[in-house]
Amino acid sequence: MAPPRLIEQAVMATEVSTRDFAWPDFDRWQAAFAAARIFPPRWEGLHRAPPAHTPEAEAYRLRKLGLLAEWLDMLARRSTVHAHFARQGIRARVERQDRRLPCPACDPLNMREVGAQLDAMPPFHPGCRCVVVAVPIEPAGRRRKSYERLRPRIE
Repeated sequence: MAPPRLIEQAVMATEVSTRDFAWPDFDRWQAAFAAARIFPPRWEGLHRAPPAHTPEAEAYRLRKLGLLAEWLDMLARRSTVHAHFARQGIRARVERQDRRLPCPACDPLNMREVGAQLDAMPPFHPGCRCVVVAVPIEPAGRRRKSYERLRPRIE
């Protein structure tokens, strides 16, 4: 049997898929991206809501539902990813996978090391394409070049 959390998500997704649904985090991010006039690549077709009861509205709702399912899945996995690196004593950093367009939410966090806080780990917004990667260990005796600088840790 599936874990209760997955069952709850499946029930919610079924309920959501039968009608239009409210998602305050989505609305907040949509407003922020619209104000910045930059939408991340995963937000294709979600820049603004179409008129209700149209084929475009149905496509919009399904696209938004897909983004919600992905968002919930990524949030649920965040602690596992963090534990993976922490258990092995590996430093990790945030890295954007998709650099086609700038992302006002992710750009300031790109290449920063993650600390103990889960909020400092992706996903930072619905549709976030950032990942956590291991920080390469520098060989002993290697001196940092003058143009290399340390990135601050996200706490």
